[in-house]
Amino acid sequence: MAVFALAGLAAAEVPAQAREASYNFDLPAGPLTASIARFSQITGLSVGYPGDLPMVMARRVSGTFPAESALRKLLDGTRLRAVKVGPGLYRLERKAKRADVAPAAAPPPAAVAGPDIIVTGQKRQQALSAIPLSVSVMSAIDMGKAGRSLGSRDMSLDMEGLAMTNLGPGRNRQFIRGVADSPFNGQSQATVAVQVDEARVTFNAPDPDLRLIDVDRIEILKGPQGPLYGSGALGGIYHIVTRRPDPTDSEAWVRLSGSAVEHGRPGHGVEAMLNLPLVGDRLAVRAVGYDFLDGGWIDSGGVRKDSNSTHSAGLRLAVRWQPSDRWTLDAGYWMQNIDSRDSQYVTGTDDRLRRQSRIAEPTDNDFRMAHAAITGELGGLELLSATSYVEQRFSYTLDASASAAFFGLTGQARFDDARRYSVLNQEFRLSEGRNSRWVAGASMLRAMTREQGAMTGEDGMSRNVEDLRRVVSEYALFGEGSIRLARGLDATLGMRLFYSLAKDDARADRAEAERLRKSRKWILSPSLALSYTLPGEGLLFLRYARAMRPGGLAPAGMTASGHFDADELGTFDLGYRKSFWDNRLSVSAGAYYTLWDEIQSDYLLRNGLVSTRNAGRGRIVGLEGSADWRMGGGFALSLGGSVQDARLLRSEAGQKLADRRLPVAPEITGRVSLSRHYRIGSWNGQSALQANYIGDARLSFDDDLDRGMGDYTVMSASSSVERGPWSLAVRIDNLFDVRGDSFAFGNPFSIREAPQYTPLAPRTLTLSLARRW
Repeated sequence: MAVFALAGLAAAEVPAQAREASYNFDLPAGPLTASIARFSQITGLSVGYPGDLPMVMARRVSGTFPAESALRKLLDGTRLRAVKVGPGLYRLERKAKRADVAPAAAPPPAAVAGPDIIVTGQKRQQALSAIPLSVSVMSAIDMGKAGRSLGSRDMSLDMEGLAMTNLGPGRNRQFIRGVADSPFNGQSQATVAVQVDEARVTFNAPDPDLRLIDVDRIEILKGPQGPLYGSGALGGIYHIVTRRPDPTDSEAWVRLSGSAVEHGRPGHGVEAMLNLPLVGDRLAVRAVGYDFLDGGWIDSGGVRKDSNSTHSAGLRLAVRWQPSDRWTLDAGYWMQNIDSRDSQYVTGTDDRLRRQSRIAEPTDNDFRMAHAAITGELGGLELLSATSYVEQRFSYTLDASASAAFFGLTGQARFDDARRYSVLNQEFRLSEGRNSRWVAGASMLRAMTREQGAMTGEDGMSRNVEDLRRVVSEYALFGEGSIRLARGLDATLGMRLFYSLAKDDARADRAEAERLRKSRKWILSPSLALSYTLPGEGLLFLRYARAMRPGGLAPAGMTASGHFDADELGTFDLGYRKSFWDNRLSVSAGAYYTLWDEIQSDYLLRNGLVSTRNAGRGRIVGLEGSADWRMGGGFALSLGGSVQDARLLRSEAGQKLADRRLPVAPEITGRVSLSRHYRIGSWNGQSALQANYIGDARLSFDDDLDRGMGDYTVMSASSSVERGPWSLAVRIDNLFDVRGDSFAFGNPFSIREAPQYTPLAPRTLTLSLARRW
């Protein structure tokens, strides 16, 4: 496979004169920005527009055409035309009105700005080049290079600053820029909020690991996002932007895939999409379905081979109705089920793909989301009302034999945990629409958690050891706006005032009950940014922001053993973005300094159950950067990396600590990717090689669990070809079958008996075949 990818990188030359070549196009109807990006990917031509590309829909282009002919068809009906300004360079211009006089002489060729990336993570449409905030964006075009459907862990290899635990699909926690409180899934609120379009997905639940199929882009907003998102956004936002129904054209595709796992079982999958207009250009539906079986590779107990296989299936439905030119209704439903037959850690050494376990440890994560958003004009402003309800049912089984004595048991013991998370969110917003310099709104959020845990001994009798219910309600007013201070210099101020009320139904003594009544809290989360627009395409900014999480009762089995206080985090973020050489080279860099007070952290009790405490004060200092270079000849190079120092400085008791790194987040990460687009006869092809280095990290700052992990390099290779509606892809992950330890944890009841390791998935070959209509 590596030979195949290298051959693709060095294969047939892109024609010297693109206008003389014909290409096979199958560009679906959709936003012009996406169509232009896909056109440039196929042809290797640069197409730019002075300023932000208009938000217009492009028609479908399918067939074999010269590049200029296809571009004209693509722009038909958009009131734009393409003007060639240099070799391989086109500039889009608005067509002259009929009443216009004869045009003046054409200006000399100039630098052409590529279509700007539009992001919506800050609750309004903004050009990425103008946002005074550290943001990473993975587009559908970039995700398409993978040759297979992706998940959250794949994003952590392509987007600087994102780190994750690795308990298994549907069980992981996300962290951004070192804001990591614990590797354990307890009751503390997540530091990263997962958002799908306008819907808040997580509050204190693990990442649902939604399959990124028919997704427009992934946005990662780095640093505290309290002003616009409230509590639970200390580290940032993981924003999934799905593709919306297109009322102008029918479209469908299906992809079949098969995989072979070295030392493990084969897997297979099917995924499909259907877009169907129903009423003229006013009403359309879009449906996505998928079903995957990922082969296992861990042998458990000497009798269960490759026991950790995972089955995931999902369905996503979306409706878009435009009753008039001023109003739009988007509604949808997403369901996904993940069932893993066993856990994926080993004991003894990370070189072995087996462990001795007397009890299977399956996991089930069932995700449901319903949402609706109404957007329209009101008094010259854009009004948005967004409503969403999300529910996750999460259950797992663990071998608890090592801790049986703590619960009055002998011999084998099994722990069964069942949780139900739900988030109801309602939000109203006002702005000026596209590229609005301000947004203001009000929101209501209600998050409910229900957890029940039972221990079962050899006698078959179950004993309840956990029974918790928590409800958090938040009511907020928020806003953010920018003002011009001087030419090129802007100030952006954000503010959120919200009232948080947490109610815990757990047995507590009278003193703790009194403290609980005082846990209601008014919270103010501010942000302030100064930004300077650099000549050409560039931005320099300095931002400060704060975010907070409310406190609550700390569970300890069936009772509340204490109270954990609110924690608060503030970050200074210095950022730089710049494009060079007609946008062929894009560079971004950032430096950040974070102080984190009263860190809430889930920790392991001696009996293996999880409770929550305030761990102390932490400090994070880091640098990160990335560069993307379109080198010519169809080649593209992408680089990225981060260096950070995240430490617990003082314990809750005020004791200075010599060496207590915050958990999970690696000190150093790096990636490099080289890709090439080429033609082989009538086929369009692309090949890519990527290498990632994941540096050393620690499991926990507790003395007896301060275990190392990470410090490995992993590579992948992929190639794909397409002609007309057909495409074929091949990919190898973990090219050299590296056995790195991705997570030094798997079972809380036996972790103190012996080291635990989570080896990387072995070398995996994936083949896929797709057809588009």
